[in-house]
Amino acid sequence: MLVGSTAKNTSLNKKADIDIFITFPLNHTPEQLKEDGLKIAEKTIEKLEGIPEKKYASHPYLTGHIGKYTVDFVPCYNIKDATQLKSAVDRTTLHTKYIKEHMTNTQADQVLLLKQFMTTTNTYGAKYKVSGFSGYLTELLILKYNTFQNTIDNAVNWKKHVSIDLENYGTTKKFKDPLIAIDPTDSNRNVAAALSNQKLSEFIIAAQNYQKNPTKEYFKPITIKPNINDLKTIFKKRNTKTLILSFNIPTLPDDTIYPQINKTQQSLIRTSKLYDFEIFNSTYWITENKAYILLEYEISQLPNIKKHTGPQIYNNINATNFKIKHPNSIIKENKYIALIPRKYTNINEFIIGMLKKEEINQLKLGKDIKETITNDYQIEDIQKFMNSTNNENLKQIHQYLHPTIHITR
Repeated sequence: MLVGSTAKNTSLNKKADIDIFITFPLNHTPEQLKEDGLKIAEKTIEKLEGIPEKKYASHPYLTGHIGKYTVDFVPCYNIKDATQLKSAVDRTTLHTKYIKEHMTNTQADQVLLLKQFMTTTNTYGAKYKVSGFSGYLTELLILKYNTFQNTIDNAVNWKKHVSIDLENYGTTKKFKDPLIAIDPTDSNRNVAAALSNQKLSEFIIAAQNYQKNPTKEYFKPITIKPNINDLKTIFKKRNTKTLILSFNIPTLPDDTIYPQINKTQQSLIRTSKLYDFEIFNSTYWITENKAYILLEYEISQLPNIKKHTGPQIYNNINATNFKIKHPNSIIKENKYIALIPRKYTNINEFIIGMLKKEEINQLKLGKDIKETITNDYQIEDIQKFMNSTNNENLKQIHQYLHPTIHITR
């Protein structure tokens, strides 16, 4: 069965994913499905003189590199409705059937407009790397609002927890996500569950900007040409302390590695605050097999001492113990205050200290990157980093300094 955007005539030019699902009866065991599915896929790719590549989702599947095309052959169960689901991929056949039965050719064209608009505003794609709108979600939006323009006109007024329920299942209250779109083929699933609040907000603002200035430029990708001198000047004017932490990463699927880099970034932010290093802003990205975490701090140096607030003087036992532990403590109003030395006073020393094996457990790192980050990492000031890095990294830094670049024209 041909599924996905190609089957529904909603695939963007040059971005068509060709997905062929090999459906098996429900009485097939998972082992039989995997074995027979891969065998059929391999024989098919071989017959078409292609090159097979084994990949994994909820279970293994084969990608065939056939001429200039890339075709995914995915084993699944031939289900009739969501109650028969045995794996996440099974529902794709239901989605394809639903859209083909309910969407007109005119509406399919409107989906293409919406997808292109989302692509160029960097809000399209449900994978973790983007956490934006999925293809199926864009199709449901057009079924709801009928045209691209109507979707834009409604989106500009969206509030938190806006809901779409095409089949009137009445299950929207089960969900607390920023956008709720009940799956027409499964009343207990929110199609927009992977959409982040950030990307929803960016789409709303992009829609508002487009409504005010409906130029065709919104359907063209932004060309980023970073100027290193301009970037340096911006950081200098901000007068913050910005560091780039970089380290090698294993070759893993995007949806496996990106959450781990994000987890590491968030842990560094949280731990920095615990040691009184306030983060102004932060981001991360991956190029080739290397991860980069940008950390912009309000200050880089702290005093050698810090205030440590103790118990109230009326709390006799605790106050006495505190005074014994901190004999030079002072009284501020009705509490003891001790001046204690800081473990880290410099931001570079702090990050280096946190990444030492004896301290690393204070951080919550992705399981697949813990070893690589502790054994081989670099930390550089942003100015020095920009002097020696490549254009792709400079583009990422440019986008960090110009966060609305994709949603405005």
